[in-house]
Amino acid sequence: MAAFTPRPRFPPPPPVPPTQESQLDRQLNTLITVNGLTGEVHTHGTTTIDDPLAQLGMKLFFTKALGGESSVACASCHHPALGGADALSLAIGVDTEQEDVVGRGRRHVDGLAKVPRNSPTIFNSGLSPNALFWDGRIERIRTVDQNGEAKVGISTPDSGFGVIDEAVPNNLLNALSRFPVTSKEEMRGTGFENAQTNQAIRSHIAAKIGGYASEEAPLATNDWLTQFRQAFGNNRPAEDLITFDSIAMALGRYQQSLNFVDTHWHRYVRGDKSALTQAQKRGAVLFFTQPNQGGAGCVTCHSGERFTNDGFFNLAFPQIGPGKTAQGQDLGRATITQNVQDNFAFRVPSLINVALTAPYGHSGVFDHLSQVVRHYVNPRRSVDDYFARGGACFLVQFRRDENCNDLNEGAIESTHQALRLLAQTPFQPVRLSPSEIDELVEFLNALTDVCASSRDCIDKYIPSQQQTDPDNLRLNATDARGNSL
Repeated sequence: MAAFTPRPRFPPPPPVPPTQESQLDRQLNTLITVNGLTGEVHTHGTTTIDDPLAQLGMKLFFTKALGGESSVACASCHHPALGGADALSLAIGVDTEQEDVVGRGRRHVDGLAKVPRNSPTIFNSGLSPNALFWDGRIERIRTVDQNGEAKVGISTPDSGFGVIDEAVPNNLLNALSRFPVTSKEEMRGTGFENAQTNQAIRSHIAAKIGGYASEEAPLATNDWLTQFRQAFGNNRPAEDLITFDSIAMALGRYQQSLNFVDTHWHRYVRGDKSALTQAQKRGAVLFFTQPNQGGAGCVTCHSGERFTNDGFFNLAFPQIGPGKTAQGQDLGRATITQNVQDNFAFRVPSLINVALTAPYGHSGVFDHLSQVVRHYVNPRRSVDDYFARGGACFLVQFRRDENCNDLNEGAIESTHQALRLLAQTPFQPVRLSPSEIDELVEFLNALTDVCASSRDCIDKYIPSQQQTDPDNLRLNATDARGNSL
């Protein structure tokens, strides 16, 4: 056996001077610690798409039978292939030129949008702890009853602000599903014309899906009872099993499965220092650093693992569209609370998957993230430039509509009111160079879930051709050219 020859010993290499990357990592690690971040987004109370109720909810989410005229589905405005939204500034519900067209090719028969707000993403909606919708009109509240006992429940438009709706469970998503179907502009249309209340509309929808009672527009094909029995695991008759409560439960369970929080940023926080680019790291430092220390201070509102404090704030984003009042204004949270201090305040959205959900703002006035960041730098200049470019007529959705200026009616005045209110708050515009704006946008791009940006992965949240279509009214979404989404 040959003798063992030890390897020669060399002196250790001299220490490598700190690189910009390691300096950035140390700086970012400090900010991560200060903000108490772990890279883990808690998903308690959610489910997976394999859950039988989630599968039933997916089929309901994609059927146009929930629409009063059987022309629009929930997925028409909240499609998984479009980041859980619709890629439009203002949603187009009923009365479309082509029912199955979803996204930028979707048009109202009159050309312009009738829904006053942008469609928020349904991704991660099951993680919202307190409120849903831009104005928070579905809200978890805590009250004290006449016996002095604390009670937690959901306040809805049916019960009124600050009052628990006893007709719904303590589940935000179950409550959420009850209201788009009652809106004439969103899903109801001219259907159920004899229904005088929201609950009457829902009863009609349940009878339509269940194929019972005296429903005036029965489905030509209806295999929903089989689907409900399989999902709920019982053989109860349709009248008992297919109620709007069970429909809302299934729809809510589907939305609870749409959890997409595995981002490059969260992987970085958990220890993968290669998950971010240099530009994204610099953008992250800007994001988490306060303005008085040279940063952008975004974390003030977009805090925590979900990048939101779940509050409501007026940032004077330009308003376009029909608004919510008789004067064409959208007062946001104040519409619900009747508190003038809430005028033009809207819910602070989570920034997870924000790169997938353009256009941005409650009325979808910004087509690009860089425009949003520039608004924070100088809101007044942003507003003036926006309307100087044409307002709604500058947006991708409306720039070819000859009547696009109708959407600007009263918009400048409303937005300037919001600017005056913004000037009375502690908000201070931030100073950012063009390169810093670019770096912030790069960081925001790092907040995209790996699955949410992969069509192969997202397909399991969309009914396949191999799955049963219980009523032959499934939304088979296409773009304007007829290509499948």
